[in-house]
Amino acid sequence: MFERICRTACPLGDTLSAMQPRLRIVVTWMKLGLLAAALSACTSLGNPLTQRTEYDTLMPGWESKVAIQWQAQPEPDGTTLLYGRITNHYGAYALHFRVLGMAVDSSGKVIGQRIAWVHGGVPGFASVYFEIGPLPAAPSYRVTVWDYSGMEARRVEAP
Repeated sequence: MFERICRTACPLGDTLSAMQPRLRIVVTWMKLGLLAAALSACTSLGNPLTQRTEYDTLMPGWESKVAIQWQAQPEPDGTTLLYGRITNHYGAYALHFRVLGMAVDSSGKVIGQRIAWVHGGVPGFASVYFEIGPLPAAPSYRVTVWDYSGMEARRVEAP
């Protein structure tokens, strides 16, 4: 009897009860879609420090402003030290300068990497020394500019 009253008094009752199976199907498909997306994301994840990557800098185009000359030196503990000079061909002072050193195996996979600060930054039209280490022993290495902040002129306080 209550059903009969509700149906006559509440015309939306029929609509809602008819929509429930459809709503369940839509929610089920959404859950399956999210599950599939999560699974595919998990399978593509790995250790980002050891994956081969094309992201070896936060400063695209750094090559037009600075040049890096570097060498690898084996250390007594079996690691390797990368060292060299950064030359700034651009007139702006580069502050908070960091370089990225990568140890690379014969297949091109990065097996170790380290970011190092260049203390004091790199003055415009000048050259400064840097070191990155320790890195694991590897067949080859790469050094790139990771990032920096630029200024047009460095402020000098008068004595």
